[in-house]
Amino acid sequence: MEVTALCIQIFMNVFVLLSTQACLSYTVQKPDRLQFFEYESVFVNCGEDKDMNPWRVMRKLSKISPANVSEACSNPAPSCIIDPTFEKHSGEYWCENDEGERSQALNISVTAGPVILKVSAQPVKEGSDVTLRCINKNTEKTHISDFYKDGFRLKTYYKTGMTLSKVSKSDDGLYKCSISGAGESPESWLAVVKPKEEGMFET
Repeated sequence: MEVTALCIQIFMNVFVLLSTQACLSYTVQKPDRLQFFEYESVFVNCGEDKDMNPWRVMRKLSKISPANVSEACSNPAPSCIIDPTFEKHSGEYWCENDEGERSQALNISVTAGPVILKVSAQPVKEGSDVTLRCINKNTEKTHISDFYKDGFRLKTYYKTGMTLSKVSKSDDGLYKCSISGAGESPESWLAVVKPKEEGMFET
């Protein structure tokens, strides 16, 4: 039985673990994107409720999983660390328990290329301003970026970010970006929800 994150009060967080050189310590950052470069470490965690059935991270890898087949990324622990990540780790990740209850899924993309789109991992509220950023892992300099929605070019920006003002449901869609001479990012879905639906996506 599928239920929403609101009903089961379970949520999925994705963190980037920034490992220091020759050291086991790392810094955990708040999740703010769905796209990652290869060799980053990704931590996927399910919120845990001791009064409910144990939760585990499930996934369906888009490039290597057979149709309609998922696997446990963690069992029985409610968290999963992928270190390092590769393109093969791209796919859907969600939380599930033995009763068949599951959270909403996050679509994580890992690329071997030098460009990612920084897009919110959580749905954004209708009426808010949302900035999408095109990131080149090889340089921090400002660059010209093209942004696309559902395969159509929206605009060329002479900076790394594009701001969508007062988003509405019409802004739902698949977004990607490209940088001249570097390449393009994978596509990720930006979800826009009405304010009354906000509680469905606790973080």
